[in-house]
Amino acid sequence: MRLKFIIWFFGLWVGLSYAYYPFSGEDSGTVGKKLGVNLEANLTYFRYYGEEYHQDYIFQTTVGLSEHVDIGFFVPYSVFYNGQRYEGFNDSGIFIKHIPLGTERVKLGYKAQINLATGKKKIGYGKTTWNVNLISEINFHGMVYNLNLVYIKLDHVEELKDSYGAIFGIFADYKEKLSYGIELSILRPENGADVLNTHVIAGCVYHADHGIDLSLGVHKTLTYHPSFADYGLLAGMLMAF
Repeated sequence: MRLKFIIWFFGLWVGLSYAYYPFSGEDSGTVGKKLGVNLEANLTYFRYYGEEYHQDYIFQTTVGLSEHVDIGFFVPYSVFYNGQRYEGFNDSGIFIKHIPLGTERVKLGYKAQINLATGKKKIGYGKTTWNVNLISEINFHGMVYNLNLVYIKLDHVEELKDSYGAIFGIFADYKEKLSYGIELSILRPENGADVLNTHVIAGCVYHADHGIDLSLGVHKTLTYHPSFADYGLLAGMLMAF
């Protein structure tokens, strides 16, 4: 009962859609049909411990190859400020998501992503990189428990790069109109930071009519390091066809 109250409380704050936006973990959901299409427009804003900030505008298209396999493509446009403002297109990427094992209660799968070196100088990574999520999910008494084991070279949703670790989330629905949840990430940076990047995201998605999802989320880092974002705000819209 106490756990359900905690989840409900964070759900009031703030996206849980097909890809758990604005969470960095991946759910077991797919587009769900051959040649079905999801179009997304997402916004992120991250504030660091000083005056620095970072914004991303991310446009993504996902296509169902079958009921259990998706492919997708995304293009981010980024704005950075660290005493000087600079902006431009960041590294775009392509991904495949496959859920080969699934029952009503347990689902297993993966998402593999290639980040292309298309970003503007000082904005993009500078070379081709890759991410991978190993996805496991349990549906128990109306709650969804999700665990991702991840390796991340570049991620725009949470301002993460060069890290690996685990992401754990708990999610629920309210009257099929609202999905909400909370996610804890514990990641080991590869950039020499001597602390774990531990942070929490709380979020919700309103499922409007005509296949439209509206999402809102808040990110808060729990461990201090100058290279980590202090907090973040995320919003998005998804249209399913």
